[in-house]
Amino acid sequence: MFKHRYLISYFSTTLFYLLLAGTYFYVQYQYLIADQKPQDQTIHLSLSTCVQEVVPPVEEPEEIEKEEPVVEEEIIEEPEPEPIVEEKSIPEKIIPKPIEPKIVPKPIVEKKPVVKKKKKVKKKKIKKKVRKKAPSKTTKGLKRSGTSRNSTAKKNQFLSKVRQKINQHKSYPKIAKRRGMQGKVKVRFTILANGNVGHISVSGPKVFHNSARYAVKKAFPINTRNIPISLPTSVNLTLHYQLK
Repeated sequence: MFKHRYLISYFSTTLFYLLLAGTYFYVQYQYLIADQKPQDQTIHLSLSTCVQEVVPPVEEPEEIEKEEPVVEEEIIEEPEPEPIVEEKSIPEKIIPKPIEPKIVPKPIVEKKPVVKKKKKVKKKKIKKKVRKKAPSKTTKGLKRSGTSRNSTAKKNQFLSKVRQKINQHKSYPKIAKRRGMQGKVKVRFTILANGNVGHISVSGPKVFHNSARYAVKKAFPINTRNIPISLPTSVNLTLHYQLK
C-alpha cells in the first residue's frame, strides 16, 4: 500500500510541474508574437540599359604550314666494272736459223806409184810430219747451236725466277675480290745494271694496276752476278689475277 501511494504522489507531482512548465512556455510565446511587428520592406530597383560593346572579331592568324624541304636521296651509282680487254699478244719474231751449206768432201785421188829401177841407195830415215786435221765447218755450227740453246735455256730460267719473285709479292685487290673480277695484266719494266728496276709500265684492267706495280717494285733489287743476260734489259711479263 505504501508503494502505491508513493508512485501516485510521484506521478501527480510530475504532471503538475509539466502543466506549469507548459503554461509558462505558452505565455512567453504569446508575448513574443505580440512584440514582433511587421516591418516594411523597401525594394530599390534601378533601371539601367546595358549596352554591350561590340568587339570586332579577332581574326585568328592562319597557321601557315611550313613545307618540309624535300631531301632528294643521293643515288650512289656503283661504277660498272671496266671490260677486261685482252691485248693481243705480239708474236715473237722467229729468227730463221742460217742454213748451213753442205760440204761435200772431195774425192781423194790416189796416185799410182811410179816403178823405177832399183838402185842401191842408202836408206835414210825420214821423219814424216803428221798434220792435224782442222775441224770442219759442220762441227763449228753444231757447237754454236748448242751454246745458243744453253744460253736461251738459262735466260728463260732466269726470267721464270723473276716472275716467281714478283708473284710472291702480288696481292689481290679487295674491290676486285668483292666484285669477283679477274683479269690479266701485262707488265713491262727494265732491269738496270745495278740490279734495280725502272721504267715500269702496266696495261690491262685498272683495278689491278697498283697491285702489279707494287709487286714488281718489291721483287727488286736482284743479284747481278752470273746473270745469263746483258744489263740493262727490258722484260715483258703477264700477271694473272684469278679467284680460287
